Amino acid sequence: MRQKFSTWLRGIPLRWRLTAWYVFLLALILAGFSAFIYFNMSRSLKQGLDSLLFSQGEQVLSSLDNENGLPRLDPNLPLLPGTYFGLYDTGGKVLDTNMPADLATGFQVKGLTASRPATVEIKGAEWRVLLVPVREKGQQPYWVLVVRSVEETEKPLDRLLLFILIAIPMTLLVAAGGGIFLARRALQPIDRIAAKARQISATDLSRRLDLPHGNDEVGHLVATLDEMLDRLDRAFQRQRQFTADASHEFRTPLAVIRSQAEAALQRQHSPAEYRQALEIIRDQAEWMGNLVAKLLLLARSDDRMEQMEMEPLDLGELVEGVTAEFQGMAAEKGLRLVKKIKEKVVVRGDQTRLTQLLANLVDNAIKYTPEGEVVVSLERRGRQALLQVQDTGVGIPAEHLAHIFERFYRVDKARSRAEGGFGLGLAICDWIVRAHNGKIEVESAVGRGTTFKVWLPVE
Repeated sequence: MRQKFSTWLRGIPLRWRLTAWYVFLLALILAGFSAFIYFNMSRSLKQGLDSLLFSQGEQVLSSLDNENGLPRLDPNLPLLPGTYFGLYDTGGKVLDTNMPADLATGFQVKGLTASRPATVEIKGAEWRVLLVPVREKGQQPYWVLVVRSVEETEKPLDRLLLFILIAIPMTLLVAAGGGIFLARRALQPIDRIAAKARQISATDLSRRLDLPHGNDEVGHLVATLDEMLDRLDRAFQRQRQFTADASHEFRTPLAVIRSQAEAALQRQHSPAEYRQALEIIRDQAEWMGNLVAKLLLLARSDDRMEQMEMEPLDLGELVEGVTAEFQGMAAEKGLRLVKKIKEKVVVRGDQTRLTQLLANLVDNAIKYTPEGEVVVSLERRGRQALLQVQDTGVGIPAEHLAHIFERFYRVDKARSRAEGGFGLGLAICDWIVRAHNGKIEVESAVGRGTTFKVWLPVE
């Protein structure tokens, strides 16, 4: 039942729900305020009536006189209209009064508390009464009862209640109309946003809302949606480019494998020719396997499925190991591979991934350095470890620096393919650094070399 109600409620337009909540809250406020006014006015009228009874009672007592040894009240006593009085003995017998006889005999003075106003109902009518003792020579032989009708306080309260019952519904009706108008006006930009958003599809994310907006909530929403569309557009462009690049990378080895297989099947060949064809197929399959492994690594990193085994790690030992591994490759090209470890630096990281990071950077530096040296240095700067790989190679043109960490991006596509690269190494390096809460920077000048700087937080 509750779920059905929630479903039904969600089906109501937002402007109606906003108006309903606004009217509901206003009704609560008006009801609370009206109740406060009503009960305060009731108490004030009651207190005023009691004060009037006390003052009228004093006036009655001041007119009390003895006639032939019996107490008498002045029949011409100037009392306020509606004030009645009665003189009673200790047995409750009426001695003198200006009340109708049936009313005077209806009051039971024995059941009343002296000097304390009370409400008494007689024949369907309510009366406010005050019992005042008459003292003579230390005795208490008589009572004076002062009476006024409660109706004089009920009439103003009835009029107030009638006003409240008329005013509140009218106020809520006007508020509902105003609320609908304001809600429709306030949500009008949202309708325009929705209409614009319907025109934007996954195949065309270049369009923007382009709605005028100020520095308010709707303006922030429009700006946020435009920024989101920018990010989605860039993401879709990267995805399309990624798919196109991956397809292009696979096309060549697949074509080679197919051509070798077709050539081997067309006619008889010697064992050496078959062996050569199989070796070519094997090399191309191995190349594709390496590409798939790197693509899978990047895909898992995008989905945050690749787990890191974080542990305290001495970067100096890592630099020692990687440089020792690449000494042979550098020597084959006639290069000097130099390491400079200024101090011991410990970071918290994944040894396998950080080794892969440094190996990629050193491998690139050696590949693109015809002569000279490659320097791997490590130092600590404040709370950061600075790992640098500097070469004296061909350098990277300035227009390419902003793109070198993009997937499948190559500065020299022909050379990269000849060297066996995929254009994914630096993208993987960028992911590894970000996964360790660090950053990677590059500085380069054509003909003078390139420097990669990796900043990592120290342990």
